[in-house]
Amino acid sequence: MNIQLLRTDVASLKVDALVAPADPQSHEVNGRAVVVTGGNLLARFVIHVHVPSAGDDDARAKLHAATIAALERAEDLAVASVGLPALGTGANGFAVDDCARIMLGAAVQHRSRARSLQRAVFCLFGREEYAAFESVLTELKK
Repeated sequence: MNIQLLRTDVASLKVDALVAPADPQSHEVNGRAVVVTGGNLLARFVIHVHVPSAGDDDARAKLHAATIAALERAEDLAVASVGLPALGTGANGFAVDDCARIMLGAAVQHRSRARSLQRAVFCLFGREEYAAFESVLTELKK
C-alpha cells in the first residue's frame, strides 16, 4: 500500500472511498466504521468513523483505532484507494503534528496487512497540515 500526501480538499479527491468524521451525536458509529454511498462525490463510498477530541481519555489510542478501522473497512469494501483528511485537527483539538504521527503511524502499521488497498491518500488542505504530514512521513520512511 502506497501512502501519498496531497494538498487538496478531500471532497475533490478521486478515490474509491473517502473517510469522514461521523456526526458526534450519532450512536451508530461507536467504535465501528460505517459506510454510506458517495452520492455526488467522486468517491463511491464514504466511511464514517468516530473521531475523539484531544482531551478525551486515551484520545491518541482512539484516533489510531479510528484510522485503522477506516482502513480495515476500506479493505472489506475491496477498494483500491482511500482518501483520509487530518481527522483529529480543528474542532477535535489535536495538534497537526500529533495527528500526523498517529494517523500515518496507523497507515504504516496497516501496510503489511493491506489486501486490496493500493493507495492511502492523505488530503491535507493547508500548508501547515501538508508540511507536518510530509515531515512525519519522511521520518517514518527512515
